[in-house]
Amino acid sequence: MQILRTIAIIGLFYYGFKFLARTVFPWLLKRWVNKKMGQFQQQGQTQFNEQQKAQDFAKEHEGEVKIKTRGNHPESETKDMGDFVDYEEVD
Repeated sequence: MQILRTIAIIGLFYYGFKFLARTVFPWLLKRWVNKKMGQFQQQGQTQFNEQQKAQDFAKEHEGEVKIKTRGNHPESETKDMGDFVDYEEVD
């Protein structure tokens, strides 16, 4: 009697898994693929928009020259120490 019960349980698991593999798993896979495709398209659209903004900015500011200064830094401490002379020892 115990063996019949074991065989029935194995059969239920087998046919249950077979049913899930034919119906639920493809639906889940399709849903996951559609979600990833949407994310990919959104990322591509975002990059395209950023590129368009950069091109518009470049066209708007064409010909401008910007000079960045370092600011007011104090003079270095080694300025008044003299010149450095590189030499070789001669025997």
